[in-house]
Amino acid sequence: MRADGRSFDQLRPCTIEPGFTRNALGSALIETGNTRVICTASVEARAPGWLQSGGWVTAQYSMLPGATHPRGRRDPGGRGKEIMRLIGRSLRAAVELPGLVDVDGNAISIVCDCDVIDADGGTRTASISGAYVALSIALSKLVAQGRLGAVPLIAPIAAVSVGIIPHQGNSVAMLDLPYVEDSAAEVDLNVVKLATGGLVEVQGTAELQTFSRGQLNEMLDLADIGTEALFAVQAAAIEASA
Repeated sequence: MRADGRSFDQLRPCTIEPGFTRNALGSALIETGNTRVICTASVEARAPGWLQSGGWVTAQYSMLPGATHPRGRRDPGGRGKEIMRLIGRSLRAAVELPGLVDVDGNAISIVCDCDVIDADGGTRTASISGAYVALSIALSKLVAQGRLGAVPLIAPIAAVSVGIIPHQGNSVAMLDLPYVEDSAAEVDLNVVKLATGGLVEVQGTAELQTFSRGQLNEMLDLADIGTEALFAVQAAAIEASA
């Protein structure tokens, strides 16, 4: 049993509130434990100049100064920029980019903004899971507006953190780490996965000591449990937005 009473294979309580903001085409507030992220999806004025065909999806990520204690900085820094690229790569894996073209043949570019308002571990993974909901809502609205002929989604995408944590004298694999666990982790792993089963990204780092292939498999098994639960939360949020 963990400090917050969860079992090792249990997610923190997670909710996604669709339509959290008025002005963005798609939006959602994701809460996983004490981590909260506002995710929005908006159509850019123009597609990237280098784009030869199809459309594009990109992401922005920021942690508001008051999301951490002590106060953070508004400059995303190298960490924030790396997270932006991760979110963008992940969302593009869920979209048929050739289908992201309007009925007149013009490319559509969507930017997903992920703003952390309360940070307690897993902000990048929560951003991916929440941004997918905002993106799905935005694409459905483009279809309803007559700009897209069909929603060009491949499958839902979700992400979760896993780690090897010191626990009562042992090293134990645990799912969905809050900050208190993440900061003490011997191994830190972030897993991004499509609902169809394909892994999009696995980011694993030995923080204090190396890990075995068996431990990696154990962590990936936990990530499967976590993402399956997240897909259900996403589906309920998208259905509620319809």
